[in-house]
Amino acid sequence: MGTLEKVIQIYNLTDDDISNLASLKDLAKKNANSFVEELHKFISNFDNYSKFLSSEEIKNRHKEKLKLWFLDLFNAQFNEDYLRKIKKIGEVHAQIGLPSHYVSATMNFIRSFLHSIVLENYDVYHRQEELKLSIDKILDINLDIMTSSYIDENQFYVAKSKIETNIVRLSSRLSYFFDVGLVSLLVLTSLLIFFLFVSDIFKFLLNSNSSFEHTVINILGAMLILWTVRELLEEEVKRLKGKKFALNVFISLAMAALLRKILIFSLEPQKSEEVAILGLLVLVLGIVYWLMNLSEQKKQ
Repeated sequence: MGTLEKVIQIYNLTDDDISNLASLKDLAKKNANSFVEELHKFISNFDNYSKFLSSEEIKNRHKEKLKLWFLDLFNAQFNEDYLRKIKKIGEVHAQIGLPSHYVSATMNFIRSFLHSIVLENYDVYHRQEELKLSIDKILDINLDIMTSSYIDENQFYVAKSKIETNIVRLSSRLSYFFDVGLVSLLVLTSLLIFFLFVSDIFKFLLNSNSSFEHTVINILGAMLILWTVRELLEEEVKRLKGKKFALNVFISLAMAALLRKILIFSLEPQKSEEVAILGLLVLVLGIVYWLMNLSEQKKQ
């Protein structure tokens, strides 16, 4: 899912919300200068205000950019270009060392400012609430995208150009098709292993000369592989749903394959060296599997 679609889904930004914001465009233009002055008066109380806005030239430039950002809220142009603009603002804030709580406090002031404008110019309570809700959504989106520049995890990815956006979108689609293909192959593999499992049972029942020990070992080995492939299939389905893939399932699959080999070789005394080597490999994989699970538990 692309960032634009993800934002729309998470914040439930509807066409009605965008229409509500567009309806406030003229009101925003009328109050733009007042907004800039009031906001600068507010942020002048922050510590190190003069550090970030050290001269009149920088202050005036900042006021112009604030005014453009403010009017963009109501331009009804909610697209990836808009998200890139917000992301860039957040990156600049992070680069100059502006504390993230300053951004949050400023956004709270802007929210109050816009709510007061709505209350002053609209008398119908229901309409007031509709407009305030739409304002809250667009401000929350702005705050989320901006503050994502301060953190490494759980942030929205916003491409820096249209070319990058198209490349990411194409890669995402190809990845999705590969995932679907992999799931299909895993389903086919599961069916083949199940067929192997059933055929071993039928061979034993129909052929009286079959070794009971070999048959039991083959059946247990097939069951072990089938169980592990089922786990792998379940994890891949979870990945298609957007969850993180569990790499330790691959290790358990390798362990299952090695254990099947050990079970088969255990019936052949001349292959004791191979059994010992395979056993050592299973031990190493078991330690890696345990360490990975331990790491995951610590993260939780």
